[in-house]
Amino acid sequence: MMKQFLFFIFLIGFASASVAKDCNIKPKLGSKNFIIGYGSLMERDSRISTNPAAYRVEPVMIKGFQRIWGHNGKNYKTTFLTIIEKQDSQVNAIFYPLSIQGLQKLDEREKSYCRVKVDTNNLNFYGRNVKAHNANFWVYAANPARLQEPSESHPIAQSYVDIFLNGCMQIQEEYKIETFAKDCVETTSGWSEHWVNDRVHARRPFQLPNAYKIDQLLGKYFNHYYNHKFN
Repeated sequence: MMKQFLFFIFLIGFASASVAKDCNIKPKLGSKNFIIGYGSLMERDSRISTNPAAYRVEPVMIKGFQRIWGHNGKNYKTTFLTIIEKQDSQVNAIFYPLSIQGLQKLDEREKSYCRVKVDTNNLNFYGRNVKAHNANFWVYAANPARLQEPSESHPIAQSYVDIFLNGCMQIQEEYKIETFAKDCVETTSGWSEHWVNDRVHARRPFQLPNAYKIDQLLGKYFNHYYNHKFN
């Protein structure tokens, strides 16, 4: 437990550095802007609920960042994904264009995070030719005040895991990146035994996209995964 506590103190230091940058800067008029999604924005239905035009996205690997289970939901009794700056780490994600008006609307949805600019030198587009010159790439980074490890009162919720990994599988299938879903798990830290099953159809999730693929993938990494499935 002490080791986990020290690890999160370590992470808070990195998150503080991220938020020390200007937060939620309004881009210049006429600028070209892209949002990088690494959690619920990976999944198509979740993404277009805020921006219907964001149906089409492309994969990206972000260097110098770490994805973690560490965003405390406060009154929402769960822990969400967040991202911090961390040297020698990387995160697979998606990106898509967004108007300045759309960016402001998304800021409202993600208001407990801090939108920061990512240096284009830290972006790898999986070999695709992307015109990144004079473009702004934004990511919603951790708010240190909300950075806490999963706990009994604020566990990881399976429904959120499903949205995240279903999005990863959508990208893997569309772009034929064989390891994309696996990389989503491996480039995420903070997986915890404080993890609850809140699927609507917990024992028979036939209506949930990729439910069995998600279970098989996570079962390879976490011995406790199937233990919490039917509690």
